[in-house]
Order: sequence, then structure tokens, then C-alpha cells
Amino acid sequence: MNGKLIPVVLLAILASCKQPAVQEQSPRPVKVTDVTALSVVEKSFSGVVTPDQFSDLAFKMSGPLISLSVDAGQKVKAGQVIAEIDPLDYKWEYEAKQASYQTAQAQLQRAEKLLSKQAISRQEYETTQAAYSNAKAAYEYAQNTYEQTRLRAPFDGFIQKKYVENYQKVQAGQAIVNLINPNKLLIQFTMPENNVIYLTDPHKLYVEFDTYKGIWFKTRIKEYVEASPDGTGVPVWLYIDDPAFNLDKYKVAVGFSCRVILKAENEQLLATNLIPLSAVVAQDGSDEKDVFVVKGDRVEYRAIREEGLIGKDGVIVSEGVSPGEKVVVAGATRLVNGQQVKILTD
Repeated sequence: MNGKLIPVVLLAILASCKQPAVQEQSPRPVKVTDVTALSVVEKSFSGVVTPDQFSDLAFKMSGPLISLSVDAGQKVKAGQVIAEIDPLDYKWEYEAKQASYQTAQAQLQRAEKLLSKQAISRQEYETTQAAYSNAKAAYEYAQNTYEQTRLRAPFDGFIQKKYVENYQKVQAGQAIVNLINPNKLLIQFTMPENNVIYLTDPHKLYVEFDTYKGIWFKTRIKEYVEASPDGTGVPVWLYIDDPAFNLDKYKVAVGFSCRVILKAENEQLLATNLIPLSAVVAQDGSDEKDVFVVKGDRVEYRAIREEGLIGKDGVIVSEGVSPGEKVVVAGATRLVNGQQVKILTD
């Protein structure tokens, strides 16, 4: 009878040695991003209105300001006097050169009459003519310098900024005011490096102003820098190229914020999607690449098929994900299939 009890006791002992059920871990925090279709891409970027025509106005000579007749925000007309430096020294120089020029002019006229009567030699006449030419050049230079003691607006616009105050001494080339033409506007924004490919193809770019929501204006690229100066992206400047845009109707000015919308269509990229490189998880000892797709509050492990890279961190994917799905881009290294996650929003 004891021999029959041994197996029962062993089963009880083995049952007591079983591992306890694994308790599910708390949701792991992750960051996610949307899968986007490459054949039709719509992205938006923050932009700002900047002037296409602007100038820092400065004198070509130094001297004390005796007049600064404009204020920031004031409209001015082309040719209007903006500021003036003390012209006294330049006026004296101008008057002296003017007198010398008039004397040389009279001497040349006298020499022409004498030459016609053969009362002087050709050499004497040419000497008088050279003296006249030198006096004329000196007079015109002094006249131009004297006129430049008044700083005039080169085009219609408004004063965006004053750099100096009246009655202070300014140096040659020192900026006095910043003048902007409000009728020639640009849109400036920064394109992320992984989207630069869209600047090289004829894609559509629109601008929507914060003050006119829902109205998109066509634009065209003026220029962009083929590098990222500070690592934040590529600076791009756009012209508003839309006959519907009228500054008399749409009161847009320098400094206004806006949204730049990119709409890209590419038949060569049909049935392909774009995900960040940070979403790709490599299996140990395998060339297979995978991603974690968020489904509800859990993740699903998916194998993907890569087709190449865009920019520095964009991956073209032809299989494994669909547009609009969310893939994990931060926190994926310790995830397992089916694990519960908490999506970070910041």
C-alpha cells in the first residue's frame, strides 16, 4: 500500500514546485509616428512671411546726424529723405570745386576762341582742355558727395527698424534704418532633411496664412540652401505664385505666421510607404528587419520589406505596414510581441 502512495506524493511535490504565473508588466512608455504613403504625401511646416526686397540704408561718409525724420513702421516713398548728416564741410568742398570748375570752363571757352584764330598752339589748348576735364570730375564728385549727406529711400516701403537715434555721430557704412518693400513678399520655412527629396521634384507647395484659415495659395520655390546650417533642416524661400492672392484683399505683412503644405504625387512610388529609420528593429543574427505596430494599447511585431532610404533617416517600405498605422520610434528595443504600451504625446 505504501508503494501505491509514492507516486501520489511525488505528484503533489512536483505540483508544488511549478513556477507561478508570470504577472503582466505595466505598460511600457513609447513614442510613435504615422506611416505615410509615398505615392501621395501631404505634409505641413511652420513658416513666416519675409520681405523679398529690403535694405539696410547707410551713409557713404561719417558725420553727426542732424535729422532722422522717420519712425519704425512709417511708410516712405522712393526718393524721400530718411536722414541727413551735417553737410557743412561737404558743402564748402562742393562750392570750392564748383568755382574751380566754372573757372576752368571759362578758360576752355577762351582757349577755343584763341585756337580758332591760331593765337595759341594746339598743345596750349590741350593743356587747358585737360585742366577743364579734371576740374569737372572733381566738381561732379564733390556734388555727388554733398548730395549723399541726405539719405533717401531707394524704393517705396516702410521702415521696419531704426538702428540709431538723431544727433549721434555715425560712421560710413553704418546702418541707419532697415527699409522693406511690403509688396514683394516671400515665405520662409525649414524643410526637415529627410524630406529634401521633395524639393528636387516638381511637387506642389501651398501656403495657408493663420489669418485666412482654409485658403491655400500656390507657391513656387525661389531658392533653398543645399545644406542644414545648424542641423535643424534646410532653409527654403517661396514666392506666392497664385493669381488669387492680392495684398489689397488679403492683408498679409512681414512677420505673419503661416503654414506651408506639401502635396507630392509620384507614380514610381506607388504602394510604398515611409517610416523613420528609428522605427526599424533588427533581429539578432538575422538580416530581417521588423517594426512594432501599435494596435489599441498593445504592439504587434511585423516583418517589413525595405526598398531604400530617403535622406538620412527615412526608410521606404513596400510590405509590412499600411498608411495611417502607428509605428514605435522610441522604446522599441525592449518590447515583445503583444506587450501593452503607453503612448507618450510630448
